[in-house]
Amino acid sequence: MNVESQRKNIVHRILEIENSKLLSQIEELLDNDVYTYTTSGKALSVKEYREHLDHIIVASDSGEKGYSTNEARNKISRK
Repeated sequence: MNVESQRKNIVHRILEIENSKLLSQIEELLDNDVYTYTTSGKALSVKEYREHLDHIIVASDSGEKGYSTNEARNKISRK
C-alpha cells in the first residue's frame, strides 16, 4: 500500500469513529512530538534524541569511559 492510499484509508477510518475517548487519544498522538523516553523517564523529541545520540557518539569517540556493569546497576538501584 502506498502512502497516499494508506493516508486515505486512515482518514476514512477516523471519520467512522464515534468514540470520543478514542478520538481524543488520536488527537493527542498527533499533537505529541515525543519520539522516545530516556531511562529516567524524560520525553525526547526526534531532535533531542538525535542530539542525545550525537553526544554519546562524541563521548565514545573521544575515549570517554562508560559505566561498568556494577556502576550502571548502582545508578539504577538508587532511583
